[in-house]
Amino acid sequence: MLANKIGLSIIIPMYNSEGWIGPTLAHIRDSLVDTRFDAEILVIDDGSTDGGAAEAKSIDLGSLATVDVVERANQGRYLARKVGVELSTKENILFIDSRVFIDKGSLHFLETQLQDNPDQLWNGHVNIDKRGNIFTRFWDAIVCIAWRRYFRHPTTTQYGIKDFDYYPKGTGFFYVPKGRLVAAMEYFEQTTNDVKHSSDDTLLIRFMNERQDIHLSPSFSCLYHGRTNMKSFLKHAYHRGEFFIDGFMHPGTRFFVPLLLVLAISVAIIPMLLMWPLYAMAALVVFALLLAVGLCLGALLFGVGVADAFSLGLLGAPFAAVYLTGLWRGVIRKFAKK
Repeated sequence: MLANKIGLSIIIPMYNSEGWIGPTLAHIRDSLVDTRFDAEILVIDDGSTDGGAAEAKSIDLGSLATVDVVERANQGRYLARKVGVELSTKENILFIDSRVFIDKGSLHFLETQLQDNPDQLWNGHVNIDKRGNIFTRFWDAIVCIAWRRYFRHPTTTQYGIKDFDYYPKGTGFFYVPKGRLVAAMEYFEQTTNDVKHSSDDTLLIRFMNERQDIHLSPSFSCLYHGRTNMKSFLKHAYHRGEFFIDGFMHPGTRFFVPLLLVLAISVAIIPMLLMWPLYAMAALVVFALLLAVGLCLGALLFGVGVADAFSLGLLGAPFAAVYLTGLWRGVIRKFAKK
């Protein structure tokens, strides 16, 4: 057990999270029980139009942590988090999103890991709630393929910047000393043209990983609850494409060359659509069918479960179309003048 308590500010950006924020806070409470963290919780309501703020205010964690709810106009997740960081009074930050349920033993595990070195970075191991949800099964298939170096055999590990593109990362569940986070945020704001529509996840974490290894473990874990309908799934896909440009359209990243190829091919399709619209549309339909079969079979070869592989194949074509639109929107934003 630690001789001294570690100060911990838990920051939760929230937008229309009624029905979710209460259970999220309850899971934090259950995870804090067996620890000696000196904790505070800052819920930043980013212009919600539902009852999420009132729900958060009704939660009392007793002596485990204070809960403060800050209501503000909608400006996006990054700026909501920045407000939380500026208001925080502890020396360490834990980001948790409002649909993320931290596992009971995770904070106890984190506390033991920080005993000898509190100046560590910890990315959460994210499990996805897939029960009866084809959309979360799709995303889980993507995650298992993209980050298979870790998910083939999840175990406590750490990675440096040379392996950054091969391991999962995200600020939906992330622990970092406050000083390191502030430096990364200053870099992010100097780098991006639009803090509301840029990938703070990848750029912030890459900056920190260039200076320090990131730790990852199934024992520091959470359960993420994703979208449950096609409209929200496609909206999320669009934003993922938009954010991907900021995070990976840089020479030397794992996805830079494939990204350029995808953008080049999409440009080449436009003249075909204008000159031979019927043939081009027929070709796109055939391509969509081949893509569905290819994704499904490819996922099975990578060891993805049958239901997840089927979901990947079924949703692959609509996802690709919307994601590509997001990519181009990201390109425009990236090269637009401030």
